[in-house]
This record gives sequence, C-alpha cells and structure tokens, in this order.
Amino acid sequence: MLAEALSSGGGGPCRLPGIKDVTFHVPQAALALGALAHAFEFDNLRKPGTGVHAGATVALPALAMAESINASGADLIAAIVAGIEVMFRIGLATLHSAEKVGFHAPGLTGPFGSAAACASLMRLSPGETANAFGIAGSMAGGLLAFAKSGSGGMVKRLHLGRAAEAGVVAARLAQRGFEGPRNVLEGRYGLLDAFCDDKNPSLLTKGLGSTYETDRICFKRYPCHVTAHVPVSLLRGFMEQHGFGGDDIRELAIGAPAKVASHHCERDPADIMLAQYSVPFCTALSAYRDPLDPAVFCDRVVGEARVRELAGRISMSTDENVGSWGARMRVALHDGRSFEGASDTWLGCPETPLRQEQLRLKFDCLMHGTSAERTASLFDDLMRLDDISDVGQLVLV
Repeated sequence: MLAEALSSGGGGPCRLPGIKDVTFHVPQAALALGALAHAFEFDNLRKPGTGVHAGATVALPALAMAESINASGADLIAAIVAGIEVMFRIGLATLHSAEKVGFHAPGLTGPFGSAAACASLMRLSPGETANAFGIAGSMAGGLLAFAKSGSGGMVKRLHLGRAAEAGVVAARLAQRGFEGPRNVLEGRYGLLDAFCDDKNPSLLTKGLGSTYETDRICFKRYPCHVTAHVPVSLLRGFMEQHGFGGDDIRELAIGAPAKVASHHCERDPADIMLAQYSVPFCTALSAYRDPLDPAVFCDRVVGEARVRELAGRISMSTDENVGSWGARMRVALHDGRSFEGASDTWLGCPETPLRQEQLRLKFDCLMHGTSAERTASLFDDLMRLDDISDVGQLVLV
C-alpha cells in the first residue's frame, strides 16, 4: 500500500526491494523502507530496551541517502554507527517513560537517529546537524492507541517509516539553512520535557566516544514483539526437551514485568499486527507452529481455532523479579507433568550473538522465493559492505 501510494512521485534515485519498474526520492524511499522493515516485527533493537529500532530508522534511511549520493559502504557504516550512538542515548535518557503515557517510543527516537545518519553522509557542519536535530524533534510522534483499540495495528509500522522519513527531511532542510531549536532534547518543552514523565538528560552524553551503544544491538529470532521472545523460547525449549505439543497443554502461566503484562496481553487480536504485539498469542502460536518461520505469522493463523483457544487460556501476571524482557513460565500438561523456568535472554542478544552462519539462515528464510544464487550474492555483498565503493552498486531489487 505504501509503495503504491508513494510511486506517483517517481523518478528518484532510490529503489525498493521487489519493485523493479519504479524509483523513489529519498524521503519516499525512507518512509517505505522504514515501514517495510517493521512490517514483520523482525527488525533489530537494543538490549536493554529503550524504544529504538536501528534497522528501520537508522540503517535504511541511511541506505537511501547513501544510494542517492553514491556514498561508499564504509561511509554508510560510519553513518549507521553515528545514528545508533545518537538514537540509543536519546532512548536511554527518556527512561522509556514516554510509552507509559501512550507515545510509541520509536516514533520519538527514530527521527533523531535518521537525522544523525543522514547528517553524517551529507557531511553537515555541527551547526547544521544541530538544526537537523531541532527540526527532527518537531517531526517526532506516534501513538500507542492501536495497542488498546483492538484495531488499526498497521499504524505501528507507519511510525517507523515516518521516523525514517523525518530524519531525511530534517537533514535536507538543515543543509539549506532551515533552523530548529538547539535545546530540542533537554530544554524546556523539548523532547524529554514534553514526552517523558521521567527522564535523565545526563545519559545523552554518558560514555560518548568511549562506550559504544552499537555493541548493544539485539537481533530477533522470531517475527513478533520482543517481549514475546523469552516466553516463546521457553515454551519451545520445554517442547523440544520433553516431547509434547500444543494439544497437551492444560495450563500455561507467564510472569512478566508490569509493562509487558499491561501492554502486551491481548488474547483475542483482530489482525496479525495486533497478534504479533501479544505475548499470549505469540506463545500460543509457537505451541503449534515453528516461530522461526515468518510465513506462519499471517492472518490465516490468527484465525486458527486451536491457537486462539490456547491464547485465551494463557494467564499473565506481573513478576518484577524478571528483567525488562524476561519472563517466568509454568506449563502444566494433561498427563500431570509440569515444567517451570525463567530467562531474560535468547540467541541474538548481545551476550549471545548470532554467528554469521546463523544470520545466513535467517537471511535465507527471509529471501524465500528468491534464487539461491541471488540470495548468496546479496548476503556476501552485505557482509563485505565496507569494501564496496558505491552503495548504488548493490543489487537490491
């Protein structure tokens, strides 16, 4: 839908994967790419969480900008790191409090990450970059209304696309002399003051230049909200170790932090977007389907009676003894057996990173329907990105 809506402008320097006959201008490409990257709830983030998605709101607008100016792969990598260092620290300084009052955090942090990455590629001066941040702050937004309305989950994807687009527009305006407030982050009515009940401005620069936030990037294994990863991992581990299936489950209880128990507890989601945001539903789906396969997260499975029935029976409670993404689980079976465990990590976290061959397996799964030769070629190009002299040479379509 986004690509179709944006294609009427056509004629820009950027391409979108899978669309061969239309090119896009940089802001359009950033908007579409950011939303597409978030569309399957498979994009990366930071651990511990701060309301950031580096792939959708930093790497992809940077890719579009790099393609438009024939930047090198090394310049693109440097821009991505710059954007991550800025965006992650802003997320830290918010203390993740914006979501408590209903703002979707990536829509607030993302414009700054995108602006920083684009400013790096465009070689903006410090003053121009400050203006880009000031402009980006007035383009931040995104409401969590979808999480409680039972409808409209598509807008969650749009928040990431709009954030990516905002950073591109902000950097381009700043390059032309457009001004924004210099205290947009920490000042009165700035981002932290306007959106956050709690904040810590000192975290904006803590460790800057010595501690690299990029090292905290976390990759998802399952195409669902990060808060479901530990419950899904725990259940799949119990199933593999003890040899039971979804129909064998009599009771399933999950203990999680208060925000997870309140924001991610929908047991009767109306569509796949809301289903991927729901811990009970994702856990129930993983009892019957392989959660490593993105194809199973679809509207058809959302309507599957056995998945919905189990999701409705999963109980969730607050357990403050587990980490922000952690969970405790107890599973009781009809045959009398029961299993219990707790965790706050999975394969893909900074402390347990995916190896290159594991990244390749995930990449191959996402490239389903593409020739093995084409898939291998693109993966190899991405792995040697720092050696590519012109990002425009990457064959993405």
